[in-house]
Amino acid sequence: MRYPPDQKAKARRALLEAGTRSMKAAGFNGIGVDGLAAGAGVTSGAFYSNFANKEEMLEAIVETAVGEPFLSDTESADKAELRREIRKFLDEYLTILHVAHPSEGCPTAALSVDVGRAGASTRATYERKLTAWAARIADSLDGPRRDRERRAWSILSLMVGAISIARAMSNATAQTAVVDSARRTADRLMSSAK
Repeated sequence: MRYPPDQKAKARRALLEAGTRSMKAAGFNGIGVDGLAAGAGVTSGAFYSNFANKEEMLEAIVETAVGEPFLSDTESADKAELRREIRKFLDEYLTILHVAHPSEGCPTAALSVDVGRAGASTRATYERKLTAWAARIADSLDGPRRDRERRAWSILSLMVGAISIARAMSNATAQTAVVDSARRTADRLMSSAK
């Protein structure tokens, strides 16, 4: 039986979309290859024709999803547009809704611990994506470059850390306090320049 020429590319896209949702919800070790394939509506054979193993898929998820769509959407933004987009992004990111729905949220908050346990190639891809994300935030800030980079890394760390910490808490009041505190601090870091 012959398959359409774009069959493998379609299977890869489906695997990445389903794999991203599944790994964000269950973690790297929370789902196997058969579950990832089933979630994408493909066979395990299709999985292995696109990825050598789950870690290769994790690296592809990091490559395609970390920092997105923010990085793509702000690629050609000027400083004022970029600052507006970052503030909008913070409004959407630092929310209890994001805490409650990991499969629909940021892969960075959901998968950083898994990436930390992954091989060098996956970690290097993650580092490159986060560095680009921090640089984009720094580009929107005022002040000397070194200070802007420091504040950008702080903002990014607050974002990801607050969501990760809040998800680990069982008390809704504590979750809200974590997210709100991070948001207030991120706002101050966006505004301050030394």
